[in-house]
Amino acid sequence: MPPIITPEFVRNAINYRHPNYTATVELAEAIKIHADGLFPDKLIAERRPSESKAIFEYRKKIYKSVTKKEIGKVLTELQKIRRSQDWNISYNDDDIPKKISGDETLERYCEENYPGFSSLTNWAFSELLRRYLIDANSIIALVLKNMPAQSNEYIKPIVEVFSSEQVLDYVEGGYVVLKSADKNVYRAGNNRIYQGDIIYIITMEQILRYKQVTGKYDLELDLEYNHNLGYLPAFKAGGEYKCRVNNDTIYESRIQYMVPELDEAAREYSDLQAEIVQHIHSEKYYYTNTDCPDCNGAGKLKNKSTCSKCTGSGRITNVSPYGVFLVDMAKAGEAQAPTPPIGYIYKDTKIAELQDQRVDKHLYKALASINMEFLSNVSLNQSGVAKEVDRDALNTFVSSIAEDIVRILDNAYRFICDVRYSVIITDKEARQNLLPRIAVPERFDLLNSSYLMGEIREANTAQVNPVVKKNMEVEFIRKRYNADPDKADELQCIFDMDPFYGNSQDEKMTMLSNGGITEVDYVISCNIVQLVNIAINENDNFLRKTFKEKREIIKTYAQAIIAENTPQNTIKVELNGEGSSEGTEDNI
Repeated sequence: MPPIITPEFVRNAINYRHPNYTATVELAEAIKIHADGLFPDKLIAERRPSESKAIFEYRKKIYKSVTKKEIGKVLTELQKIRRSQDWNISYNDDDIPKKISGDETLERYCEENYPGFSSLTNWAFSELLRRYLIDANSIIALVLKNMPAQSNEYIKPIVEVFSSEQVLDYVEGGYVVLKSADKNVYRAGNNRIYQGDIIYIITMEQILRYKQVTGKYDLELDLEYNHNLGYLPAFKAGGEYKCRVNNDTIYESRIQYMVPELDEAAREYSDLQAEIVQHIHSEKYYYTNTDCPDCNGAGKLKNKSTCSKCTGSGRITNVSPYGVFLVDMAKAGEAQAPTPPIGYIYKDTKIAELQDQRVDKHLYKALASINMEFLSNVSLNQSGVAKEVDRDALNTFVSSIAEDIVRILDNAYRFICDVRYSVIITDKEARQNLLPRIAVPERFDLLNSSYLMGEIREANTAQVNPVVKKNMEVEFIRKRYNADPDKADELQCIFDMDPFYGNSQDEKMTMLSNGGITEVDYVISCNIVQLVNIAINENDNFLRKTFKEKREIIKTYAQAIIAENTPQNTIKVELNGEGSSEGTEDNI
């Protein structure tokens, strides 16, 4: 049963936090530190509990995140879900009622005119993908930014992501209280401008928006919409199931496995920065026996204060205007100055080198935890933990994220469709027919061309069956010429039409001499690149034809070459004066 929204309910809601609030916020922050490149203050404090505040602040000042780019690589790679050949969103235009004008269909609104992103797909692969991976317990909710100005205007609902820290209260399937990232600008009694909060309360029947109008956190109802859908248009983004507590499911992000290694990389990189400052930068030492003229070598002035010229050492560096160090002769009873009197302090850099390697290894292991180690900048041999990419595990990981995105989009389309058209299409089944069909992709172009080339080299070294190598090279071509599909089709056609791909010329000649292959196939294999190029130029849509059709065309060209090279045709050509006279006599 939906709650009755009273002023008291609203006041309590803004001060209340649901039982799992702290747990969900902590899970999100563990990834957000790395995704946003923030200084890991808690991680450093845990590792260096006795460190002084001054050193801690210095660490914070010079810190540069090395983990942010690793999260960025994963996000970039997952964008390829959208580029998959299987990705498709299809609508059935036959199911659109005539009462919905062509400019106001669900397809037109969600794929062309969606507020802020042009399309719901753009929203999914820009905002949603990142925020869902950082915070699996964030809430996806349908909200309204404004109401139609005219009675004949269609309402424009949108789905918005609310992070765990923005979810004040949540009862699964009942209601949700959300703190918006938007702000309400208001003026206080002194006429100063302030930014107040905006609160959404969404139930199974209503969408309410409140705005803060005073410094005492007085709220004013700004928008009220009765959607009357009978269900809550809000749900958790989801991810991997962690536990169910307080009648609520807590999820972990699908990239949560990266966190332990990213934490270690962040901690040790901060230590590496300190190590570089202490052991990499050169430090000069020099010998001096020149007393400070201000304190006469005492280090303190007559008023007992520390001498500012020599900073209390009693000695000064004797330097000429040209930067030359002047060394005084030793006085009676004093030892002579060492030769040379100036030098650099020797520092062992092995610790810094070791730390640098450890940071790289942690980053590699973080990517390997989600089967994306091929994205690492560290070569497999250098990492010390090299292993083959488990393609099945990688595909399963990406497929799970693709399924999550499709699930979220399915709900988003349903929410938008129901709120937008429920007034003019009261039948739920009729509205259901308006929804698009989204296919969950199964094939993903993930491995980069460098990795694929390495696999091909290993296959050549291991003398793998030519059929296997052919498939590997086709995959490489598709990756290499992803932006030029026509070129990729041409190269794949060359592979497909070559009956003896992978065999050397000597091997082909031997098979022909032994009668193991036909002359036509031999000629095709020896001239495959030329024959395919001729076929493309002389036949429209050659690459779109069936294998059998392409084979017959190539075979015709090969037979023409054989006919031209028969002894009878060769003699005729030479007798017609197209060959040398010496050659003609020899042939006759």
